[in-house]
Amino acid sequence: MNIVDAKDSGDGLRLTLENIRGKKAKIQRREELIVDVLVSAVRLPVIDLPAQLGVPIVYAPEIGGLVPRRGFTGDLGLGNVYVVGDAGGLLPEALIVKQARITALSIGVKEGLVPGEALDKELAEFKRDLVTVNSSYYNVILRFEQGLQGSGYYAEPNVAHAPMWAAAGSIEDVENALRSANRQYLCFCEDVTLNDVLKSVRVLMHGREVRVRVLHGEEEEYKSLRLPGMERIKRTTGLGTGPCQGKFCLVSANLILSFIYQKKPSELGLPRIRFPEAPIPMATLAGGE
Repeated sequence: MNIVDAKDSGDGLRLTLENIRGKKAKIQRREELIVDVLVSAVRLPVIDLPAQLGVPIVYAPEIGGLVPRRGFTGDLGLGNVYVVGDAGGLLPEALIVKQARITALSIGVKEGLVPGEALDKELAEFKRDLVTVNSSYYNVILRFEQGLQGSGYYAEPNVAHAPMWAAAGSIEDVENALRSANRQYLCFCEDVTLNDVLKSVRVLMHGREVRVRVLHGEEEEYKSLRLPGMERIKRTTGLGTGPCQGKFCLVSANLILSFIYQKKPSELGLPRIRFPEAPIPMATLAGGE
């Protein structure tokens, strides 16, 4: 079910839901609900540590959205620094366990503790498993390693779907959802709403309105339009400055804005990610228990 409309009412937030599949599909079901709070929660990559180390963070929807650019062994290109688990993107649990073994073998080969043949065998099996489970997993990591046609350049796609945002994909859906932006919280630590962020974008653009619907003939002008980065948005709204230091909102805000304005996530970027103010186990940051 897609949320196609949301309006304030005297007794809560009134949501209109429809099960639409494509613009030309017939509406098979329509419901209305009244809720006090709408929470949209999804699994997201844990990129805090790679971002802190200065690793390129790129958009790859096949493995969860914004992820560090890494190779099949989890190598980040910083020497002996690797990522496994949700820190490197979202893979099925069985594949994460196998990737952890590949990472361990890769380190062992570098240290002279494991023969290279053992790594090559396990790596070939891991790649076959990636293709078998979902070939897009294999393809995106291959593009990370080799780049476009082996050039080393990773072509970042547009954000076609923001899973952490309770809105469907058409322009009409976005326009309808934006009408209740003042009730959509992006940062629960600092009570920052989507409306606060959109207002900040307008202020930082010196009052220039950034429209969702671009008319024919305006495409080139819109492509050259540069939105303010997440660092500036953070400083004007307080987004990501609470106790979690943006762990739960900065990535979501980037992808939602990229989806709304059809910009590359790298154009908005990410502010400097700082560690939470209260010490927590390293395993928690890496996506473990």
